Amino acid sequence: MKKLSLLPMMFALAACGKPAVAENPLDAAARRTCMDTIAARATNSKSISYDTDAPSPVTHGANGQLEVSLKFSAKNEMNIASTMQARCVVSSDGKTLAGITVKDSR
Repeated sequence: MKKLSLLPMMFALAACGKPAVAENPLDAAARRTCMDTIAARATNSKSISYDTDAPSPVTHGANGQLEVSLKFSAKNEMNIASTMQARCVVSSDGKTLAGITVKDSR
């Protein structure tokens, strides 16, 4: 009988995790613009894999531009995967790329 009473408590505790915070549409547009640019410039765009464990927040600059940092891996022309960090600066509407820097992230 004790085993049955523990089962509902385990389900209740499992459901107590923090809910995901919804991303606002402007931040989502900026993140999508950055991801589209990465894919367009990649040697093998189908090999891109983003680190979704801890996505960095979109920051809002004083001039209205948005900054997005994304960690991802992709295969190069020799089919070897590398982990990289991209930093995109996007227009205030989230639709136009103003600049991008990509660094090796070992």
